Amino acid sequence: MKNNKYSRNYVSIPSTILVILLLVWVMVPFYIMFFASFKPNFSILRLPPDLVPLKDFTLVNYKAVFERADVFLWMKNSFIISVSVALATAFIAVTAGYAFAKIKFPGKNVFFALVMATLMMPKQMLLIPNYLVAYNLHLQDSFHGVILTTIAPAFGVFLSRQYITSLPSTLFDAAEIDGCSELGKFFRVALPLSLPAVGTISIFAFFTSFNDYLWQLIMLSNKKLMTMPVGLSFFGQTMHNNRAAQLALSSIGTIPLILIFIACQKFFIKGATVGAVKG
Repeated sequence: MKNNKYSRNYVSIPSTILVILLLVWVMVPFYIMFFASFKPNFSILRLPPDLVPLKDFTLVNYKAVFERADVFLWMKNSFIISVSVALATAFIAVTAGYAFAKIKFPGKNVFFALVMATLMMPKQMLLIPNYLVAYNLHLQDSFHGVILTTIAPAFGVFLSRQYITSLPSTLFDAAEIDGCSELGKFFRVALPLSLPAVGTISIFAFFTSFNDYLWQLIMLSNKKLMTMPVGLSFFGQTMHNNRAAQLALSSIGTIPLILIFIACQKFFIKGATVGAVKG
């Protein structure tokens, strides 16, 4: 018993060191962005840059951001698009995943293989076809145009299919005996039990859409429809000599994403590890 307890609590020193090094490597850009945003511009332009926390502390960069940038408008636009994309992607993914997991129909494996094949297509390859579709449907320069052309549930379909496949078939058999239709089995059994997968899909879709600078730049030309990534680029052009102010705007755009991820990490971890443990 002691040996088993020791083996469960044993921590590999090399692995711990590696994790710490990776954590430091990942956190360095955030450290630079956050603390440099509270320093005068000349402090971060010198070589080497002055990145000592609280030294030469100033809020002038954030003042410049709120005076010269429509931060709240850009943030609102980004959230409208990202939340809509996340909800639509999650709904389409979980319904398709249920169909591929529990419904028998001709060509199911072929259709699933075609859906998975879209994961191998580089996003850049689809820019021109998607824009031509949006242009011909008069969807350019609008929120719904960006939303409809950003929904990409292939990964979500795979994840939800794997999750629903792992659910016991006896639950669906019992629901069928109780008189549930296919929709009833989906809404009363599959969907409630698939919430971890739905949460993971929604988080992935939200963050992907929120940071989709290139497509939003192509689709949106109206300044009132600018999102946070596009607005950050526009602000960088108007304030190209003030790196500290650019970092301040980047910090403002990053903090809500960090808070959302922290709040939803339980769904993310539980859904992302689907299939890792059977039973």
